[in-house]
This record gives sequence, structure tokens and C-alpha cells, in this order.
Amino acid sequence: MIRKADFAATLLALLATTVSAVACRGPQFERSILLDAIPPAAEGSDVIAKVEILEVSIHEAPGLYPYRVARGRALQSIRGTADGQIVEIYAEPDSCGGGLDQRAVGRAGFVAGRFKQLVNEILFEGSWSNHQIGKF
Repeated sequence: MIRKADFAATLLALLATTVSAVACRGPQFERSILLDAIPPAAEGSDVIAKVEILEVSIHEAPGLYPYRVARGRALQSIRGTADGQIVEIYAEPDSCGGGLDQRAVGRAGFVAGRFKQLVNEILFEGSWSNHQIGKF
């Protein structure tokens, strides 16, 4: 016979190990920062530009896990940036992707989103799922 204390401990252990495991719900929810075109869902974004990724580095801040930041140069400004402006992009992936790493250096694409303050940095933040992008 299972004791209540053993059952409660087992249940708590099961919850603790499964709650933090978040998985992407499917290919239509995979995320991307660099886009081939601006999706209709992104038209209202504060920042829209075509950028070239110059470098990707790891930033550290007190109390936070290290996170990736990509530096991009605005090749074509549409809203919220100027041509030639250097933009720092929050590039840490989530369970559905949406990150940038060293393989992105030299790539160009459109970004859409907003500037957001993270600790003492102003970073561009914007990633879109295939579900939001639709067909180009």
C-alpha cells in the first residue's frame, strides 16, 4: 500500500521535472528573427528594417543567465531605425527557435518588433512564428 507521504513526494517530484519542460507545439509555431519579408502581422511593429548580422556574442548581467545578442546593421530602414544604424538584437532562442548564433553572421533579413530595455541595455526584440507569418 502506498503511503500518502510517498504519493505526495512522488507527485511533487513529477511536477517539478515536467513543469520546466516546455516544448514547441509544432512546425507552424517555430520562431524566426530574420524574415524573408515583413508578414502582415508585423506591420504595426515599432521597428521594421532589413538588417545584416555582423556578430553574435554572449552578454552577462547580474542575476540573469548569459544571453545571446546579435549586432546588426540596418541596410534598409522602414520604421524606427536609420539606414546604417547598428541595432543590438536579443537573440536567445526559446523552445520554438527564434535565436541567432555564429551561423547567422553575414546573413541579411527583415526584422520587426520593438526596442526593450534589459538591465542596462536597449535591445531589439522581435521573433515571429510561422503561424503569424503566413505565406510570403
